[in-house]
Amino acid sequence: MDVQALVANYGSVALFVVSFIAGTIIPLSSEAALLAGIAAGVPRVEALVACSLGNCLACGVNYYLGLFVREKMQRKVEQSRSGRTTLSWMKRYGAWSLLGSWLPLVGDPLTIVAGLADIRLWVFVAVVFPLRILRYVAVLVFV
Repeated sequence: MDVQALVANYGSVALFVVSFIAGTIIPLSSEAALLAGIAAGVPRVEALVACSLGNCLACGVNYYLGLFVREKMQRKVEQSRSGRTTLSWMKRYGAWSLLGSWLPLVGDPLTIVAGLADIRLWVFVAVVFPLRILRYVAVLVFV
């Protein structure tokens, strides 16, 4: 997928879609899309809002996916070593573990595990969404 061409053709709508996809466990860089949007002439605030909305919405979907599959996947997660470790860590540290949700590679799976671990929704939103938005603000500030 040529993100730069997509963003050049569809602007903030493409930024929203790419950021949503990047917020799932599909490996895609929403930060690169943000930078491509700025380079293509999308206003900075518009690009920030589009990326933030898409990524935060994806995190919410991840959370609900974790809740939805909790009973079905609990046994399978507990049988895998990494699953046990992650679930144990999430249950032990609760909302504090969500501070890593903005990190590459581990952040998106953490949002799913938050649902599996039944972290309260308001805590999830209060921790994850601002971190995701601040990540985009940092990219804009340092570019």
